[in-house]
Amino acid sequence: MAALLLHATSSIMGAAHNGPAVCAHDKNVLLQGSKLHNSSLQASRLTAFSKFKCMTASGSNSANSSVILATSNLHAGHNSQANHDTHMVDGISNGSLWVGHDTQADHNMKELVERQRQQALLDFVVPDFNPPFPLSLNPGLEEANKAALKWASHYFESLMSPENFQALFYQADPHMLAGLCYPDAPISRLEFGIEFVTWLYVLDDESIQYQKRSWEESIQMQLEIQAVIMSAFPQDQILRENLVECVNSEVGRFESLKDFVDNVVAQATIRHQLGAEYDEHISPIAAALGDWWTRVLSIMPKEWSIRFGKVLQQSAFAHFLESHNLHHKIFSSAATYIQERRKSGLAPSCIHLQELLQDVFIPNSIYDSPPMQRLLEAAIDAICWNNDIWSFKKEFMAGEEMANLVFLVSKEEGCSFNKAAEIVTEMTMDKCKEMQLAAIELKEYGKIHGFTTMEEVAIEEYISCCNHWISGTHMFHSQSSRFQLVHA
Repeated sequence: MAALLLHATSSIMGAAHNGPAVCAHDKNVLLQGSKLHNSSLQASRLTAFSKFKCMTASGSNSANSSVILATSNLHAGHNSQANHDTHMVDGISNGSLWVGHDTQADHNMKELVERQRQQALLDFVVPDFNPPFPLSLNPGLEEANKAALKWASHYFESLMSPENFQALFYQADPHMLAGLCYPDAPISRLEFGIEFVTWLYVLDDESIQYQKRSWEESIQMQLEIQAVIMSAFPQDQILRENLVECVNSEVGRFESLKDFVDNVVAQATIRHQLGAEYDEHISPIAAALGDWWTRVLSIMPKEWSIRFGKVLQQSAFAHFLESHNLHHKIFSSAATYIQERRKSGLAPSCIHLQELLQDVFIPNSIYDSPPMQRLLEAAIDAICWNNDIWSFKKEFMAGEEMANLVFLVSKEEGCSFNKAAEIVTEMTMDKCKEMQLAAIELKEYGKIHGFTTMEEVAIEEYISCCNHWISGTHMFHSQSSRFQLVHA
C-alpha cells in the first residue's frame, strides 16, 4: 500500500488526479461512582440547483459561500420529529426497501424496487475530481506508525476479532491517511495524528454495533468519552456550556439526556483526581482517548486545548446522534445534514488537530476571525462531501444512505445517484475555490492586523495543511480498502 501510494504520489505531483479515522477508600467510592463556506455557476447547473439557494457561514456576508439549502420537502408523507428537521424512512425511492401490505402485488413491487436499487448501485460511478492542491506523503510515516500501532494494539486488539483488527489496521491503513494529510509533520507529532485517526476509525466502526447495545450502554459510552474530554478542566465553563448546547437541542427527543451534562462533569471530576486508574474501569475506546488526550495536554497550551476540546465534544456527540438516527432510519434534509456533517466524523477534529502536528499555535483572536472561519468551513465541507461520494456505495449497501449527501441530493432533486454525485462534486470544487479565496483574505487580514512572524508562519502551515487534507483524503479514498465495496 505504501509503495503504491508513493508511486502514485510521485507520478501525479503537480498534476491533477482523477477519481475513478486520594485515599484508598475515597478512590473506591470514586471508582464505583464512575461505573454509574458563491462561485459563478455554469448554466448547465442552474436547473440542478433550482431548489437550492446560497447559505453562508454564520455571521458571514461572503458572496463566495455556496452551500445547497433545500427549500422543498419531497417527503411530506413521512413522519417529522418536533423541532428536528428529520424524517422517518418508510419507503424511499432510489433508497431503502418498499414497505407495504403483505400481498403478492406488494411482494412483487418490493422485488422490483430492490432490483432497481441494485442496478442503480451497479451503475454508480465516482465522478472525476481534480483537487487544485499539491499531494505528498510524509517521509517518516512508516517509522511513526510503529509506535502508533503498538498503542492501537494495546487498546483495541481485544475489542475485535483478529480478522477485523487485521482489516482495520493493515488493510484500511489509517496511518496512510495521516501520512497524506500531515506530510510535513515531524515523526514524534505524526504519531499523535495516526493514533487519533485510528481512534476515530474504531469509534466509527463501533457505531455499527449500535443496534447490539442497549440505549443505556450507548449513553454510558458517550458519557465516558465526554468525561475524558472534560477531565483536564472539569469546572471549565466554556466546555460545560458547549456540551450543554450540544445536548439541549436533543433533550426533547431523549428524556434520559436531562441530567447528562451534570453526570459528565461529575465523572470528569473523578477522572481528574484518579487519572489512569479511572481509565481501567471504562471502555477501551474511552480509555484510549484518555491516554492520548493526557499526552496531548502536556504539550499544548490551555487556549488550544479548550478550543480543541470543544470541537471534540461536538464531534463525539454528533457521531452518537448519527448512530442513533441511522439505526432508527431517521434522515435530515440536505440543508440540515450539511450543518450537522460539519460537526460529526473525521474532518472537523482532524483539521483542528494540525496545530499539534505542525508544532504551531494560533491564538483565538486569529482563529475566530471571519477569513479563518471561512477557510475552516470550506475545507471541512469539501472533505466531508468528497467522502460521501466515495463511501456512497458502501453506505447504501449497509442501509446507511440517509447520512450521505449524494443520497439526499438525489432524493430532493429527483435525479439519479450519478447526477447527484456530479452535483456534489461541483459543490466540492466550489468549496476548494472558497478555500483559495479565504486563504488570500486571511493573509491580507494578517497584514492589516499586524500578525507576528510566528503567527504568519502558523497561518501558512494551517493553510497548507487544509490543502493537503483535500488532496490527501481524495487519494486515500481511491486506494483504501475501507471504501471499496465487497460483494458477498
